[in-house]
Amino acid sequence: MAKKIVCYLLLSLFLCAQSAWAVVDPRDTSRFMYGFQKILSSTIQLPLQTIQSTLRGPIGLGTVQGVLTGTAGTVTNMVGGLFDMAAASAPYAKYAVLFV
Repeated sequence: MAKKIVCYLLLSLFLCAQSAWAVVDPRDTSRFMYGFQKILSSTIQLPLQTIQSTLRGPIGLGTVQGVLTGTAGTVTNMVGGLFDMAAASAPYAKYAVLFV
């Protein structure tokens, strides 16, 4: 019983040490953070575009245009941010087995 536990501990230590040897490319880290920034900034697109369009154009038409532009900006930033985060983490997906 004790030999089995020691064997499992050594095996898990070896597998975790292998994942620590993986070299992380700084371009992937910056792309991941850029995607995260796009997702966070997508939440303010709708109110920001609505206010800007209302102040620039007529009250009714400017507000509708701002809502449509803000909704499109929110969706595109959210999808683009998710794509950037997924693309940056895809090369490291093979190491996910070690953390399960």
